[in-house]
Amino acid sequence: MKIKRLSAMLLSLSLVLVIAACGGNGNSTFSEQSAAQDNNDSSSKEAASEQIVLKLSTWQTDAKAQWSKIIPEFEKKHPNIKVELDLLNEKGDSIASMQKLDLMAASNDQLDIVELPYTNYSQRADIGLFEPLDSYIEKDGYKYEDEYLVDTRVNGKIYALPSSMQRWFVIMNKSMLEEAGLPIPTDWTWKEFEEYAKKLTKGEGAEKRYGAYLHNWPDYFQLQLMSKPSDNTFLKADGTSNAKDPLLKANLEMMKRMMHEDKSANPYEDIISQKLAYRNQYFNGLAAMLPMGDWMVAESGGTEAFPANFVTAFAPLPKLEGESKHYSPVQPTYMAVAAKSQNKEAAYQFVRWYTSEGLEIGGRVFSGWAKSDTEKLVDTIVNSTMDPSKIDVESLKYTIKNTVPGTAPVPVKYAEEAKNVVIPEAEQYILNNEDLDKTIENIDQKITEVVNNNK
Repeated sequence: MKIKRLSAMLLSLSLVLVIAACGGNGNSTFSEQSAAQDNNDSSSKEAASEQIVLKLSTWQTDAKAQWSKIIPEFEKKHPNIKVELDLLNEKGDSIASMQKLDLMAASNDQLDIVELPYTNYSQRADIGLFEPLDSYIEKDGYKYEDEYLVDTRVNGKIYALPSSMQRWFVIMNKSMLEEAGLPIPTDWTWKEFEEYAKKLTKGEGAEKRYGAYLHNWPDYFQLQLMSKPSDNTFLKADGTSNAKDPLLKANLEMMKRMMHEDKSANPYEDIISQKLAYRNQYFNGLAAMLPMGDWMVAESGGTEAFPANFVTAFAPLPKLEGESKHYSPVQPTYMAVAAKSQNKEAAYQFVRWYTSEGLEIGGRVFSGWAKSDTEKLVDTIVNSTMDPSKIDVESLKYTIKNTVPGTAPVPVKYAEEAKNVVIPEAEQYILNNEDLDKTIENIDQKITEVVNNNK
């Protein structure tokens, strides 16, 4: 009897469970399903309308990058995402900005989107400051190499997308060229650059006009190296010293010759003692030519600080003897998603949008996006300046079209350190305190020490 009763109880319990299970999928719980669905819909709508606030941390001021034009366009496309500009330094000082960025990374400060100069990227990617973007790119369904002009991989992973792509060329005062009877160069060498500088030099004393201005940045010590298709910096592609390249020696000789023998470029002692600034020298008519990066296109149309009083013409960076093409290094700006961001997906959406169509809205710099219409972008940049008539557009378009980007591996994490150790050694030669061979030896030794200390 007990067995029969137990069997009956188990059967009854099974029926209850079956009915309950069937009822869970049937009409008897329709109202419960509807309520649950309503709750889900409500949650989805709330999530969709929830405002995400992203911080864009950068050293680039609004005057330079035109964030006030760019950010609103992104927010129109993504109404649930608000992007707040976090200017790391009011003066746009990249060194001070990177110091602040490092402090923010180590604190509880909000970090979402980070933009940084090309020599500051790999070191911070290597220590995990940025989110790897490979899975986001795969999800988006595009091939990186088809979209961007430079490889941003560090240790095999993509930690950033390139935004602006800086190339170098020579800007020159067109009226001074005409006065000297010189055509705008379209195919020239460094030797011809020196000849132009001599012919463009005029006057004496405080009002003297120099044919060229060569600033005291490390870049100017390696100008001729920059005309190579590869290994075009103080470091080789493998991260070792490139100081023994004969072009470094030739470039230092050229600088010293122009400054002290030909007197066609400002003496180096004046540059450092008087703290000369390249914009002052060029826009005030004290120098006829200036090798410089392409951010000067927008400034050539004049700024509030330096109104344009003459037409600026453009020429490719001089080529090396025996070389058929004009090369220039490319120095990309990197934009990354912070690893500590609480809204990585939204941050990536901005990074991807900005490094493709978004950057061109600002109309100030050239893009690292492979699908950018460069000629159209030239027109946009020129027309957005204070006075477009002060830019020789024909020579600018020719220069951009006929300048071949040199290879641009991601700078190693000690690239900036290596550049900086060159300065005091190169100065010793230019200021007549050391002979050239010893200077090259010292530079090579200092760079090698940096390399070994970072192994």
